[in-house]
Amino acid sequence: MQLLGSCNLVATQAEEVAPYWDQRAFANASLPGFVEWHCARIIDWGVNTVVRNVPELAIQPQWHDRVRYAMGHGAGISDPEADEIAATVAAGDVTEYAHALRDGIGTWLDATDASVLDQVPDLRARNQDHPRYRTPSAWEEIKNLKGIPAWQFLTHVCIAHISVHSGQVDALTQLLPSRQLPV
Repeated sequence: MQLLGSCNLVATQAEEVAPYWDQRAFANASLPGFVEWHCARIIDWGVNTVVRNVPELAIQPQWHDRVRYAMGHGAGISDPEADEIAATVAAGDVTEYAHALRDGIGTWLDATDASVLDQVPDLRARNQDHPRYRTPSAWEEIKNLKGIPAWQFLTHVCIAHISVHSGQVDALTQLLPSRQLPV
């Protein structure tokens, strides 16, 4: 339920912050659009690349360009690349993508034996297909997840991590001058 809830949270929040998608709350702050994109991409990566060891939803033709599959999941990318993602990925596409992720994850979970979640995925090996996942900067951000069972990985990356970013986006958008109420 929590994993599906993460997908719903990303979809809902992407819709809500669409008017502020590419607005920066303060110098060096992430753009809300990048953070929402990152959340959706991290769920896809975590469930499909790492735990299931299958191609991500984002590689499929209907998503590949819309969610900028070539940019990876956001770990280890530069600030200008993050800004480019917010400028080129639409909030509506992230919403639709998160819903498609939720539906696919739900189908997978319904058909999966729970013992799969006790297995320890080979994190390094499962990140070899995407060039962005193999970079030293991306590995630096995920290396502490090596050696944990799938259920812990999903809980940390696809649930708790998403919740933290949700709070980040809430805070960022509240700080935007366009959201502040007159005094």
